[in-house]
Amino acid sequence: MAVSFDESHIQQILQSVNIIEVVGRYLSLSRQGKEMVGICPFHDDRKPSMKVNAAKQIFKCFACGAGGNVIQFLMRRERMSFPEAVIFLADQAGIELPKRQGGEKVVEGRKRLEQASTWAAQQFRRNYEEEDEGLRARQYGAQRGIQDDTARRFGLGWAPAEWDHLKNNANRSGQDIGSLTGAGLLVEKDGGGHYDRFRERLIFPVISQFGKVIAFGGRTLGDDSAKYLNSPESDIFDKSRALYGLHLAKDAIVKQRTAIVVEGYMDCIMAHQQGVTHVVATLGTALTQEHARALGRYADRIVLVFDPDEAGEKAANRAIDIFFAQKIEVRLVTLPRGMDPCDFLLAEGKDAFLALVDAAKDALSYKWEQMSRAIDASDTIQGQTRAVDAFLEVVAKAFAHGQMDDIARGFVLNQIAKLVDAPVSSVQGKVETISRRLSGRRDSGNEPAWSGRQDTVLSSHIRALQEILEVLLNRPDLFDRAKDEIETANLDDSPLGRLTKRVWNTYETDDQTGISGVLASCEEMELCDFATELADRGNKRGNYEQTMDGALSYLRFRRAEQANKRLSEQVSEAADKYGADAERALLGELAAKHRPDPRRTAGNFDRH
Repeated sequence: MAVSFDESHIQQILQSVNIIEVVGRYLSLSRQGKEMVGICPFHDDRKPSMKVNAAKQIFKCFACGAGGNVIQFLMRRERMSFPEAVIFLADQAGIELPKRQGGEKVVEGRKRLEQASTWAAQQFRRNYEEEDEGLRARQYGAQRGIQDDTARRFGLGWAPAEWDHLKNNANRSGQDIGSLTGAGLLVEKDGGGHYDRFRERLIFPVISQFGKVIAFGGRTLGDDSAKYLNSPESDIFDKSRALYGLHLAKDAIVKQRTAIVVEGYMDCIMAHQQGVTHVVATLGTALTQEHARALGRYADRIVLVFDPDEAGEKAANRAIDIFFAQKIEVRLVTLPRGMDPCDFLLAEGKDAFLALVDAAKDALSYKWEQMSRAIDASDTIQGQTRAVDAFLEVVAKAFAHGQMDDIARGFVLNQIAKLVDAPVSSVQGKVETISRRLSGRRDSGNEPAWSGRQDTVLSSHIRALQEILEVLLNRPDLFDRAKDEIETANLDDSPLGRLTKRVWNTYETDDQTGISGVLASCEEMELCDFATELADRGNKRGNYEQTMDGALSYLRFRRAEQANKRLSEQVSEAADKYGADAERALLGELAAKHRPDPRRTAGNFDRH
């Protein structure tokens, strides 16, 4: 069952945190009048487009449309779910948060796994620091060049060779065996009982971007055939989402707008030790769409550092497709053969590594070199054609996802035509064919579904309803004028319909705090964007009472017009069925009705 929270406690959280402080942790804000402005982190912003309003405790980007309160900001920025954002802010504010609808079971289950993992990390760390117990682990670390303060910062630990070392400590200290098992630290035996998953291994705690221990990696220092062992997935750990070192790297990534991705724990640790702190590592798995989305929250550019072998090349090719789809610039570094990032950093140092990063090839250059090598290596037309087709697909994807402009595409197509001795038109035709195939798998665009820019002419009824919301989001005290004028049960499931229902539901419960109350428990980003857009429009227009009266008069006029239309249809039907007497009787009823003057009541809604 979904986690749900009492509305009053969400309001308490919103009143206890300052959106300026929270947003200010992620971007530089400067004052502009009564508001703060900054570079929007949700699109490629070139000038400050995001405004943060301290009085209303909301943010709004006037370029991409993103908007909401501090909860929705964290949902976008950290890719949290609504419950995660609420719980995070409650913890920050020191607020005990009662739950309802059974959600406490979900939250408490996660907390127990996190607590078990934190306790285990402390045990592993204590083992590492023990003079005799942790000697092998410390010696290995020293051999790999890891300094003591680095080991401490990353929480490196040691799991002894015994099969029950962690389990026995857990029993002695009263830890919950079920939680340790759920976190993947203990394994249940077929015949009953448990044993330690990690034995005779150097331990790398995996910590979430929020600083919670969620999993572990272990490097064997014994004769186990599995060199590395990772925690199994659990309620708190999803390897397709987690990135090693992100909790330490995210601030540097935000500052530089660049993330460097390596493949191993030691690679990441050594980079940080050398002062290259915008580095993260994958956890023994290929890069995924979720990894790309996570990094895209912090960075505009991703630099991938892969081993110079066939496996590294395959991983790079997969990663290019993933980051293109996320519209994130991706560059690739190929290290000298036989060296991983850890080895290179130890041998050549920080400056040489950063020089490689600065010289990283963009995805198209990387793929161009691949294609050129493949053409040179192939002695058949089919092999050369496959190499060209693979590159042209990358070109089509780059263009489709906004990674290449018309000039760059023209240059690339000309170069390919020269390389394969074919007309440019033939190469262009091939790219267009691929693009048409890809276009069926892409979204039609980024424009919000509710945007007035989507349909240049909105119906008069929709515009009237929007203006009512524009007023109410700024002046909830005017709700009594409108509440009986709109039957929310008859509204459709469009963003406008859903937002109107949300406003009515919020205000009818005596919560008339304006947009703050409407956004408090809103989990739909589209509605949050829409609400802040309408609130800003209303704030700029002002004249709240006049606007409200005009919009309501128009709706009344339309209702009367529709009623008269229905009556006219009944008159026609009566004349056909019952003759002139019935027609005259209904015409008298129609004449008795006061038809509103559209010039007085309809305002300007019919003007397009």
